[in-house]
Amino acid sequence: MKADKLSKYYNNQKVFSDISIKFEKGKIYSIFGKNGVGKTTLLNILNGNLKPDSGTVTGSLETIFLENNTVPFEFMTADEFIDETFKFKKVPLDRDLKKTLYSALQFNPEEKLIKEFSKGMKSKLYIIIAFLSKAEVLLLDEPFTDIDLYSFKVITAILRAEKNERTTIFSTHVSKIAFELSDYIVYLSEDCAKVVENQFASAESLENYVLEEMVGKVAHKKV
Repeated sequence: MKADKLSKYYNNQKVFSDISIKFEKGKIYSIFGKNGVGKTTLLNILNGNLKPDSGTVTGSLETIFLENNTVPFEFMTADEFIDETFKFKKVPLDRDLKKTLYSALQFNPEEKLIKEFSKGMKSKLYIIIAFLSKAEVLLLDEPFTDIDLYSFKVITAILRAEKNERTTIFSTHVSKIAFELSDYIVYLSEDCAKVVENQFASAESLENYVLEEMVGKVAHKKV
């Protein structure tokens, strides 16, 4: 999948412009940047449900895009919601894998309705659906916001173990998450998307890099 010179505006306000990124299979990318910089917008464009004002996305494969917001059909159980999702998509549901994921993530929804789930349980449900989809491209919007540390470690292990099967792109504003999981970090600002291989020594060194980038951009604008 390749994004070429993407630009997006809302009410004549620039979100970002001239974004070009090539996403390779077998790699995990984090879209990293401050809140409001356009991370969710970029994921929506990559998924094809939002058009850029200019630029193109080419080489699109089968994608699944999961946003960390309210789950529709909250009066269903988790099992009902998963079954209906895969029926709608006309994709076979791997029930053995579902059972394995439930166990690995300590996800025990029983017959509880989704509306009764905690935020963490809803986040786990999103992640389980993402893995069950077996899509060629996973697009995940802030997927770890309400995930506990144990589940984050499990999800990280699964993503790394299976990364050669797909391209994984997720957004985050948390440097520790970007550092621990990414092969490449896409630092997004309104003027560019800088793709950096994750060779940082720590989350702190990543933060320092970003701060230096931000200071450099401010200085450049003043000149």
